[in-house]
Amino acid sequence: MKIKSTRLKRKTPHLTITCDLPIFKPFITLLANVIERHPKVFSITLNYSNADYTAETGGYRPVEIRIERKQDNRWYICYVTEFTYIATPFGQESTYAIDFDFSRGLGYQLGMAPEPIAAYGPLYSLWQRNFCRYHSHDVYQCKTRIEEA
Repeated sequence: MKIKSTRLKRKTPHLTITCDLPIFKPFITLLANVIERHPKVFSITLNYSNADYTAETGGYRPVEIRIERKQDNRWYICYVTEFTYIATPFGQESTYAIDFDFSRGLGYQLGMAPEPIAAYGPLYSLWQRNFCRYHSHDVYQCKTRIEEA
């Protein structure tokens, strides 16, 4: 599968972020800003949440994004996962709503079987635009976990 690559000219001139689907420029900028704050780490996991999101009222769903630096100093998006609440016999439980798992080459939507990531191009494009729009309106709080190289 061909890897799409986008180079972003910033303070870090050789910063490249890749994944197996096209990447929306504002999403690259968002990730690049985080990478620039942690230039020497191996991986970064971003957990975005909105305090107003509940099972009863909905809202902006939580999102987790993991990126890793490869040996050639390129950053690779490992996965992007959006969570939702579902009803279980034990109450409400958080589960994957959408999962773009680039490290395994699979995409997933709640209630559907996993498919090759290539089938998720249009949904991934839409998801990125929406996420960047929500992020620009400061609806998320973000927790960052890093792993040293």
